[in-house]
Amino acid sequence: MAARRGGRSGASPLRSMTGYGRGRARNRAAAAEVELRSVNGKAVALKLRLPPEGLELEPRIEELLRGCLQRGNVQGSVRLEILDLRPAQIHHEVLRGYLRAWRAAERTLRLERRDPSLAELLALPGAVQPHLQDARIARGVSQAALAAAAAAVAELMASREREGRRLAREIDALLRQLEQDLEQVLARLPLANAAVARRTRERIQAAWAAAGVKEPLDLTRELAVLAERADVQEEIARLRIHLDRVRALLAHGGACGRELEFLAQECHREVTTLGNKAVDAGISALVVRMKVAVAQLKEQAANVE
Repeated sequence: MAARRGGRSGASPLRSMTGYGRGRARNRAAAAEVELRSVNGKAVALKLRLPPEGLELEPRIEELLRGCLQRGNVQGSVRLEILDLRPAQIHHEVLRGYLRAWRAAERTLRLERRDPSLAELLALPGAVQPHLQDARIARGVSQAALAAAAAAVAELMASREREGRRLAREIDALLRQLEQDLEQVLARLPLANAAVARRTRERIQAAWAAAGVKEPLDLTRELAVLAERADVQEEIARLRIHLDRVRALLAHGGACGRELEFLAQECHREVTTLGNKAVDAGISALVVRMKVAVAQLKEQAANVE
């Protein structure tokens, strides 16, 4: 038991690709709120909406997400509120320069003199320095946004892990059902094969007798063909290997969704072949139930990161 516990110590939580996280942060300069939603995806795909004053933070928030996620489509939004609402700074020297250039252009082009309005001058580049350009405020906005993003990412990961634990329980229940059904198939095989062989022998013997042939030379060959078609040991062995591997992945955890999907598809292949070779109504009924369980396994595996 000690060795088993030691093996589990390196396990990682199984995570779903579905999750939600929200984070908030506040300082003297700004308040920020970040919301993140993730759903299934073949790879990591990010789509973030940020206000104009926070656009430069997008690469840093994406870096946070990519450092934690292996798969999933993530949509996020960032909301910022500037708390330090100091007036913007007007550059009077810049305004004077624009006014001199304006009047010089009027003289050069021999236009009627008309001084620009203050609104026209303030709309020119560099005339007004927004308060966000203040280094202290910009730093506060960045700190609030990144702190909120980190909190949202942590909550998103916790949400995906909670969903992953539920997925693990569902997959484990499906594995137990498949293993039980497989054991029932194995228990029925000897009697089922014997019954089919007996019925086939009787039909062949009756056919040879009707034809007036005393020595049914092909009887052994026909029975060999039947036995080969009814032999499902390889399918059962491969199915057991796949189920054991799925259970090992559940125990190890981590980003194993791609392999789980592959194994679910392989389980479907083996169960289908097993059904095609089934020679007994009871085995056929078990195979139908196994197909339903494998289909559910595929659906659950598609949710795993």
